[in-house]
Amino acid sequence: MAAVQATATSDHPGTLASDRPQRDLFKYNIRFDHTPAEVQHLREIETPWVDGLLARVAEDGGEKVDTFEKFRERMNGIIEEEAQNPPPSCLFLANEADDKAFRFIVEQFAVDALTEAKSFLPILGHLPVTAQMPVLRVLIDEFGCGNLSQMHTYLYMKLLDELGMSTELDDYFDITVEEVFAFSNIFHWTTKRAPCPEYFLGGLAWFEAVVPTFFSHYVKACERLGIANHHYFSEHVHIDPYHAHSVLKAIQETARHRDLDYERVWHGTSLLATVTADAFDKVVDVWTKGEKV
Repeated sequence: MAAVQATATSDHPGTLASDRPQRDLFKYNIRFDHTPAEVQHLREIETPWVDGLLARVAEDGGEKVDTFEKFRERMNGIIEEEAQNPPPSCLFLANEADDKAFRFIVEQFAVDALTEAKSFLPILGHLPVTAQMPVLRVLIDEFGCGNLSQMHTYLYMKLLDELGMSTELDDYFDITVEEVFAFSNIFHWTTKRAPCPEYFLGGLAWFEAVVPTFFSHYVKACERLGIANHHYFSEHVHIDPYHAHSVLKAIQETARHRDLDYERVWHGTSLLATVTADAFDKVVDVWTKGEKV
């Protein structure tokens, strides 16, 4: 996607002549004060990007997903496939990444971890009350049940401290690849500007279900490298199966209140799976090839 060209100051991302559209979009998404011109610029970045992703996932050619059972079966199928055949990027992290490579991977995903789950909050008002509750249970865990020491962002900050890295979000804006910003941005789209909550529900159901497998590679790397503050990863491995169950419950409760478009739920899964793979594969690729961000 070609970057939108603009002029003015660096104080507002919408006024930059930037070749980093996903970074600019991320800066919009974590702010609340937007001028009309900035909102327009946000849309100019986001709309063609999301349209392209939706077109990409619509080409999967699989059987139409029109029931909860079909959705769950297809989702579990792709999770099981990745568990049985981990991608090379995950195997690199688990078995080969040295201290510097591990530090780089942690650095690259800091923008997401330092803002973790904040993008989920707007979705609650778009769900029936009985579906809000299981999603809220996920959020309560994400924020440590009100206990700072258990908050997931704080656990990541402890890891950053151990690695001698900054815990300030702004320090990562210029050193993070576009694909990681895109990973965070898709959550903001699903909760704030998507036409329905189905995309969020499908995406989060997959993400919570796959993280125990995905983060097990981080846990293995931490054990191999002697990383003491592994709890951001090991806690996700422990708690996310419960979160996955909660999101599936939210899908069922939403379906009890209205006709649910399971094709869009599945597309939400496909969106998250696509941007997640793009982000992690890109980060590992940049490291192994010695590229500049």
